[in-house]
Amino acid sequence: MSLFEHKRLGRVLEIALVLMMILAAVLMATLHWTIPDVTMRVPGEPERLFEKYYTILMVSGIMAELILWQAFQVMRNIRKGLAFSRDTVRRLNMVGWDCLLLAFFYFVAVFVIHKFFMVVVFVAFAVVGLVLFMIAQLFDKASEYKSENDMTI
Repeated sequence: MSLFEHKRLGRVLEIALVLMMILAAVLMATLHWTIPDVTMRVPGEPERLFEKYYTILMVSGIMAELILWQAFQVMRNIRKGLAFSRDTVRRLNMVGWDCLLLAFFYFVAVFVIHKFFMVVVFVAFAVVGLVLFMIAQLFDKASEYKSENDMTI
């Protein structure tokens, strides 16, 4: 694959990430109308399920926006030729922390909404967060090697 094709793919990925951020924002803005349509729950019911769903989905949406923004910035670093930089490592670590925060949120949500799906999401985000820390360490090591290599030349 040529350098031009790499840059074009990187640009396509950046655009896809921006579109996903816009979609997440639209979905969060329309939660008040979509939750009743999907769950048949309305505000003010005795079980307060609408409010619980709204809170969980809004927090998830905000965290998704943060994660997508960091992914966009990592992709931008890659396109600039700065894949193995301290900034990329910092951003990967931030996404890892975002995932762990979201995992903790879903762990707590298990006790509010007793659904097996909440456990699955908790485990998934916990695993992804830990794997991202591992990947960040790999990028950090590669960044060290790159700077050593640049100094020898």
